[in-house]
Amino acid sequence: MNRDIKILIASDSYKLQTNGVAGVVITTANELRRCGFQVKVLALSNSRESYKDGDDYYISSLPSLVYPDLRVSFVRHDSLLEELKDWKPDLIHIHTEGSVARMARAIAAEDDTPFLMTSHTDYAQYVFGRFCKTPPAKLLTSEWGKFGFKGASVIIAPSEKALSFPQLKSVLPNVTVVPNGIKTEHFQLPVSQEEKNEIFSKYGLTDNGKTIVIVSRLSKEKNIKEILHFMPSVLKEIPDAQLIIVGDGPDRQKLESLSEKLDLTASVRFTGRISPDDVYKYYNLGDVFVSASTFEVHSLTYLEAMACGVPLVCRDDPCLAGVLMNGYNGFTFTTEEEYVKSVVQILTDRELHDKMKQNALITADDFSEKRYVDRVLAVYEKVLGFKKEAQPAT
Repeated sequence: MNRDIKILIASDSYKLQTNGVAGVVITTANELRRCGFQVKVLALSNSRESYKDGDDYYISSLPSLVYPDLRVSFVRHDSLLEELKDWKPDLIHIHTEGSVARMARAIAAEDDTPFLMTSHTDYAQYVFGRFCKTPPAKLLTSEWGKFGFKGASVIIAPSEKALSFPQLKSVLPNVTVVPNGIKTEHFQLPVSQEEKNEIFSKYGLTDNGKTIVIVSRLSKEKNIKEILHFMPSVLKEIPDAQLIIVGDGPDRQKLESLSEKLDLTASVRFTGRISPDDVYKYYNLGDVFVSASTFEVHSLTYLEAMACGVPLVCRDDPCLAGVLMNGYNGFTFTTEEEYVKSVVQILTDRELHDKMKQNALITADDFSEKRYVDRVLAVYEKVLGFKKEAQPAT
């Protein structure tokens, strides 16, 4: 593919946020730049001021009133947006459907620039919660999808699960599946035993080979409370098991209170927010990675844990297709009994643990940033091909 093409990546979530979408956008931009493409990123700032950091453009924004940590922008005219219009990108890749998508569409309209979008979120579940499967919720989300993805040449879905999202119903013929990727090399950096011991000691724990780890945003949809409710049953089987919950979010105080209520303070630790550069060290503390979330589309944390050689135990969900293979690199569960049995088996059977560790590393390799970007570039070529075919013959 021609390295001279100019690619604009647009997303509400980028380097100033810590979430899965931001991680995918960072991986996409970094790998495309490493491959020699001209790439600029359009994102939201964390203030009312717009600014530029190299080829990253941050537009003035305000805190969202709907959801904590998210921001919105009503800016339509900004010198940085004009600069991006003058740059005349050849292709625009939009990763979120909010404020930045509106700006990116305006840039695309200047020169009829082709654009594609990635749908990262199940908006029916995100907006309507437990009512997401009701006919009114599905209908409203489907109708919104007609508007949200209007004009996109292609819509990328990160997993087969995403194909069932109501917002994609009306555009399904234009949807293609491209699994997310991660910087596997970063998560496979060596962590010395001394470094591990230092982190364990910081939280009053020891490296006893029986550590359960969660890396997640601490929010309701991640269902971390279920893991806490299961912990007493794990402790009955393995009294010295310990759970480290890595991350921060709006539910942290509630989860800490629940831990105290369940009398788990001796076995459970909350680390708070950890720098993205250091998170790999915390994955490496774990002998098993767990999740009870069914909100994931194609979770980066599952891939990151496997890249660190940590077996998975996750609540059964369509997003796990092609990621978690039961008995190979971890186990799925649907009940507390299945969860406890799986965790205990991995923590007590060292031969099984080591085998799953190697299999996890093999699985993670298929989701490297290089393989991810190769798949994305194939989609870009398809979109640019549409543009070329649409041009009148001369």
